[in-house]
Amino acid sequence: MNKAQFLPLKGFRDFLPDQARKREFVINTLKEVFSSYGFEPLETPALEYTSTLLGKSGEETEKLIYKFMDRGEREVGLRYDLTVPLTRIIANNPLLPIPFKRYQIAPVWRADKPQAGRYREFWQADIDTIGTKIGLSDAEIIECALELMQKLSFKDYKMIINDREIFKDYGLSLKSVIELDKKEKEGEKPFLKQLIAEGKTEKEAQEIFEKITKAEKTKTLEELFSLIKTDKVYFDPTLSRGLDYYTSIIFELRIEKYGNLSVGGGGRYDNLIGQISGRDLSAVGISFGIDRLIEAMEQQDLFKNMKNTSSQVLVTVFSKEYLDNSLKIVSFLREKGIGS
Repeated sequence: MNKAQFLPLKGFRDFLPDQARKREFVINTLKEVFSSYGFEPLETPALEYTSTLLGKSGEETEKLIYKFMDRGEREVGLRYDLTVPLTRIIANNPLLPIPFKRYQIAPVWRADKPQAGRYREFWQADIDTIGTKIGLSDAEIIECALELMQKLSFKDYKMIINDREIFKDYGLSLKSVIELDKKEKEGEKPFLKQLIAEGKTEKEAQEIFEKITKAEKTKTLEELFSLIKTDKVYFDPTLSRGLDYYTSIIFELRIEKYGNLSVGGGGRYDNLIGQISGRDLSAVGISFGIDRLIEAMEQQDLFKNMKNTSSQVLVTVFSKEYLDNSLKIVSFLREKGIGS
């Protein structure tokens, strides 16, 4: 057999005990913090009907889905996020108490081109609150995310917040808003280029960008900031987020020493559930990239206090005649919760 056949598929990974233990530590911390805020665990299948996964999405999403025909000749696919399965749950369970608060931690799959820090199979952790208006639930999710960072021992984190309603004042198209999302990596050029393509002059495009950078908080943002009791939140009128379903409040969790990259992001999506499930319910949530969280923790040596092994005591057997004694010692230690 070809040696290459023993390797993981491109974009997929094995996790040896040291790395798996780090992932376990982060996931257990996520569960602990989420539960303390009243979010209930939810689990959904890896496979969904292709029609469910596509929902109201376009061609770009379709390209990311691993889809195939199963033995029953049904078109199915691997989930590419945890939000679509959530909307299906809401649609199929009309008796769920509202507001409904859930968390889910699970792998997702995207048929994307593998590159540094981007894999075809990766883990996400989501928390969402369904059926509430803008206000306390948004503040709660933001504070939950910030407490998680504290529990993971980060020091230089911050939550950047904006309101997409700001962009309506300038008549921005959805495509231009999505291009603005590239500002952190590519500067304002993609945004300006899109405005020019839509008929603006170069001067007009530049003026719009400058006005956005100087925009003030909306009334909704003012109220939200008044509810958040931490100094880790910042207003950025140019934050746009690349997904098209956000309706108002959006936010990104960043770590300065991690290249100021986002390790989590989300916002309010008040129309998505209605579009996909037919139930008109507002929602707000955030999604964390577990792989990025782990990578950032490794860079800052934040796993140093984590146990490297579950074994705390080594029990040896130097001679056959002592085997029974050694086994009794091992049993005693394990009864006391001491790994051996």
